[in-house]
Amino acid sequence: MTGRGPRGERGEQAERILAAARRSIARRGYTATSLRSVAQDAGVDPGLVHYYFRTKPGLLEAVMQPPEAFGAAVAAAADVPMHQRGRAFVEASLRLWEDPGSAEILRAIILTAAQEPAAMQRLRELFSELVLAVVSHGLSEAERNLRASLIATQIVGMVMNRYIWQVGDIATLPAGTVIDLLAPTIQRYLTDPLPAQFGDGDGGGWGLG
Repeated sequence: MTGRGPRGERGEQAERILAAARRSIARRGYTATSLRSVAQDAGVDPGLVHYYFRTKPGLLEAVMQPPEAFGAAVAAAADVPMHQRGRAFVEASLRLWEDPGSAEILRAIILTAAQEPAAMQRLRELFSELVLAVVSHGLSEAERNLRASLIATQIVGMVMNRYIWQVGDIATLPAGTVIDLLAPTIQRYLTDPLPAQFGDGDGGGWGLG
């Protein structure tokens, strides 16, 4: 988008279009969302949607970009010493989802990925590029993918129940309580020995003996 569109309104117009696209795709699905309907929802001329994003796949790619704070939060958690990284990662995740602006973007990404194969592929790429960095930093090649997947089961499960579906007690607990409850499990997935068939550990930390 750099250098394109009317100078004084470029950022505002592009953000309005993106916000409308996120709402439409999350609610109606990608197939039922048109560039014209997005323009109408955003209150702009349809030509501006083409001007900023060129095509419908281009608009989808923009919708799937995480908030700017996402990368910074992941990087900060990855820099924390390994024995504290589980809590740092949970805290970073909660901060993003408790912020209304970031939560709106992340919610749209998840709901879009559930409906559109191209969006799901982009979500997988984001996981590999950003989230996996929290796990891979300081861990062996043989273990990092499994540990990252285990962590994802907990983080994604928490996000879906607390912020997307809003079901169960997890939806109403204070953020600090969620961190206290979830952080030890994430830390275990980061540092406890893996079962023998998956890594070099003896399985002791997993109760498998």
